[in-house]
Formats: sequence, C-alpha cells, structure tokens
Amino acid sequence: MPLGPIRIFFMLFLGIEALVVFGTNLAISFAMMVPTAWNNFKNKRIDFKLGILFLISGAIIGPLFGGLLSESLSLELLLLIVTILIIVSGVLIFQAVHFPSKKTISNKTSNFKNIIASVLNIGIGALGGSVGMVLGALRYPVMINYLKTDAKSASATNSFINLIFTIFAFLGHLITSGITGNSHFDIKLFIPLGIAGFLGSYIGSKHVGKYSNRFILKTLYVILFIMGILMIYREFI
Repeated sequence: MPLGPIRIFFMLFLGIEALVVFGTNLAISFAMMVPTAWNNFKNKRIDFKLGILFLISGAIIGPLFGGLLSESLSLELLLLIVTILIIVSGVLIFQAVHFPSKKTISNKTSNFKNIIASVLNIGIGALGGSVGMVLGALRYPVMINYLKTDAKSASATNSFINLIFTIFAFLGHLITSGITGNSHFDIKLFIPLGIAGFLGSYIGSKHVGKYSNRFILKTLYVILFIMGILMIYREFI
C-alpha cells in the first residue's frame, strides 16, 4: 500500500530538511519494494505487459527527470499538487468500489489508451521523483478506472514499477546533489526505517493473496484519504 506520503509528512513534521526527506524516502521505498516485488513475482501476480508499458514512461524517464529537477522547482507547490492528486485518486478509487463502471475488467487495451496512460505516467513519475514519493497511489486510478485492470494485478504490477522507479528517481537526486552540494540522503535515518519497511513489506506481500479485490481497494482509498488529510494539515501548521 502507498504509505510514502505518510512517512514524508512525519519526517517533515519532525523538522528534517525537505531534500533529505525526499531522497531518503526513495531509498526506504526501494528497501520496501524489493521483498514486495519478489513475492508478487514468485506468486505470478505481476502483469509484465502492463508493467513494461508503465516502466518505460513512469519508472525510468519521469522519475529520473523529476529527481534532476528536485532543486529547480518550488517544493511547497509540488507537495500541494501531490496532496490534491492523492485526494482525487482516493475519490476515483472510492468510485470504482461503490459506483463501478459496467465495463468488465480486461487485459486488452487499445493503443490509444496505452499512449494516454503512458503520458499520464510520465507526469506521475516526474512529480513523484521530484518530491521523493513513488506515487503508486496515483497510478491505481489509471490502471483500475481507465485501463480496467484487476486490483490485485494492479497492486502487484505497481510494486514492480515502484522498484525500478526508486532506482532512477534516487539516481536523479544523487546527480543533483553532486552538482549543487546539497544533501539528499541521511544514512542514519535510512537504516532503521529501511529495515522496518523491508520486514513489514515482506510480511504484508506474502499475505495479500488472502484478501479480496474489494477489500484491497477499500483499504487503499481509506489510506489515500488519511494521507490527503495529513498533507492538508501540514499546509496549515
């Protein structure tokens, strides 16, 4: 589940410098995605055709570009945009659960839909890379509402995309850090949170198959609304 914005909120709330928070959160997300993607791969939940489509646009090009621009854009404006998109994503997932489309879930999509999804994914990747979040939550509406992907497949494929995303976004932050001399990573912050995230993700991803698509989606939109509320609260403190 997408909990990066919650980590971001608490680290910023504790007064940690924003660029350090963004880069470190990407490293933590990588540690979490390794066991998650592995368990999903082992249980054959990943849709690699969908994954490759999103991988090129949103896990390589977008995140690397976003990481490189992480010091060139207004961080507060970017966080505000993320907050708005998180809430919109929550609403769209809520709609998919309680007011579902009559169209059936399908593994076949038109080339036009794939192109639109890729363009959206580049934007999500660039935005997430710049603020240190994988923003997998924003891909769910694209996968589930637009491409009509099964919830479990979307979740598993997202973990695969997020794993690659963190590598290229973190690389962008490292390059920018090397150019400007500003720190984007704190090893002391990463070690405890990375280990805890790795263990939690390993346990959680092993048991995800026990839950229904509806339960997964309900949990997802609740988390999205909580994240949105926390990020709005941060704007006013």
